[in-house]
Amino acid sequence: KVIYGPIRAKDLAAFLDAGLKATPEMRRKTFTVIERAVLAPGEFVAAMKFGVFILPIFFFLGGLGGPGDYWMNAWNHGLFAVQALLWAILVGAVLTPVLLPFLPGRAFSFKGFFLGVVAAIILLMIRVGHFSTPAGLLETLGCLFMVPAVAAYLAMNFTGCSTYTSLSGVRKEMRLALPLEIAAGSLGVVLWAGSRFLA
Repeated sequence: KVIYGPIRAKDLAAFLDAGLKATPEMRRKTFTVIERAVLAPGEFVAAMKFGVFILPIFFFLGGLGGPGDYWMNAWNHGLFAVQALLWAILVGAVLTPVLLPFLPGRAFSFKGFFLGVVAAIILLMIRVGHFSTPAGLLETLGCLFMVPAVAAYLAMNFTGCSTYTSLSGVRKEMRLALPLEIAAGSLGVVLWAGSRFLA
């Protein structure tokens, strides 16, 4: 005879004390905001393993072109790109998991994309004075593509941590979302890099 224990390890003691009888709560897997928030730091650290190499590249490339000297341009344009990518990482790896049930759409990538668009709009509002030049317009458009793409990709990664996604559903989402994320992210990088040549 097979006896099935509780889902959570912390319920094992109570399960054994009750004579191997599980309560309905022991059979139910929850995915509360606290349980999601606990997983978010791991997602953030995993993303930053790549970020620590990519962010400095954007910072130093930001010093090329512009009205000031190299370091002034780097602090202005390079730091803005770093800020935008950090926002994208925070939105995709932290905010999307925490706010998961409150975001529109079923696909994790769409939820991350939605928050990424919100973050990009906020960033563009901060940089509203830079729209007047072709270089500034390309820079802001680049962030408008990069931030949602990165956020959507990182949010899609969270499917592996969830309690209700299926393998077939994840594969379907990746087939649809991944090419779009790559295309939008690549376009964003090209636009941002182009802004450095026009500056």
